[in-house]
Amino acid sequence: MTSSEASFSILLWCQPDLRNETTVLRIVRVDTGKAVNFSDSSFLLRVWLEENGITVRCFIRHIASGREAYIQSSSNLYAFVKACLLPDSHPDSAT
Repeated sequence: MTSSEASFSILLWCQPDLRNETTVLRIVRVDTGKAVNFSDSSFLLRVWLEENGITVRCFIRHIASGREAYIQSSSNLYAFVKACLLPDSHPDSAT
């Protein structure tokens, strides 16, 4: 598999439904413009800052299968999650 076959881009739209305390998620492939329908599943996502204050780590677990993955990044990942994904944040204030 070449790197071009293994990579793709998707757009995600998150819309909170406050009456039902849920979030509607719409996913579209950038290259085709077609909707992506994920299987019915649940994930656990953990993001934390290491003691050195520089390294951010992510952990994702697929609840049904127990499959797990770890991701390591810079503090930009933590800032992005905080500014863009958490409900009381404002993306315009992110640096």
